[in-house]
Amino acid sequence: MFSSMPLGSVELKDWEICLVVCPCNLADQTILYSKINPLGEFMRANIKQIILSVLILIMARPVYSDQEIKALEPNFKLNGRSMVDLSEAWWKWSMSIPGDENPVSDITGNHCGEGQKGNVWFLAGGFGSSKIKRSCVIPSAKYLFFPIINMAYWPREEKSDFTCIDAIANSALNNDTAIDLFVEVDGVSINDLKKFRARTKKCFDIFERMPKAFNSYKAYPSASDGYWLLFKPFKKGKHQIKFGGRYNKDSSAYGKMVQDIEYEITIK
Repeated sequence: MFSSMPLGSVELKDWEICLVVCPCNLADQTILYSKINPLGEFMRANIKQIILSVLILIMARPVYSDQEIKALEPNFKLNGRSMVDLSEAWWKWSMSIPGDENPVSDITGNHCGEGQKGNVWFLAGGFGSSKIKRSCVIPSAKYLFFPIINMAYWPREEKSDFTCIDAIANSALNNDTAIDLFVEVDGVSINDLKKFRARTKKCFDIFERMPKAFNSYKAYPSASDGYWLLFKPFKKGKHQIKFGGRYNKDSSAYGKMVQDIEYEITIK
């Protein structure tokens, strides 16, 4: 015969253990129920210690700002700019900053503020296959824009026979086979990510913002293709963003590229 004892409105039986914790803000976190396994009197005598241990684990988790966060629909217009417009601006930004200071090359987040301007703050993926975790402090009232996974193509030299049609076709090549896309904000997943694809319709110069001191050439025609998200400004406090995916094409041009990016951001 199994013995049992009450804990609030829940009976605890000494033949199993199961702790369920609500994955929400610390103020709302609650032990929903707890059952103990067949360790007899010892476990019953130590149930308070078990519960205390769980509460300690809960307190160790990051506490993120309480906010319903949703991505803008892909047909948005922000100050007259579309998702395609912002994707082009993102590439120009990513190519405008040299070396280790480049936020895309940065593996810590120390340079996340380089080259940022206006009311949209760019977050970076990584060049090629990348698994990166960054920390970043962001001013309040900034929209957040970033690629889930993306590509760009441009001519290797100025005045080549590389056409805009070539650039658009090449940048689209791997995005047709993108799989396992994911975005998670403060523990909540964003769904239906394939609808957030944005492709260049008119080509641009990806080196447009690069300082002249670096002797860049005019890289027209450049084209971009990928999956992007724009979020309204987050509330002040700490937030966690995870995003990425992978390509699944037999191609030497990043056909198997994988992105796995995580940001711990603080909005001030």
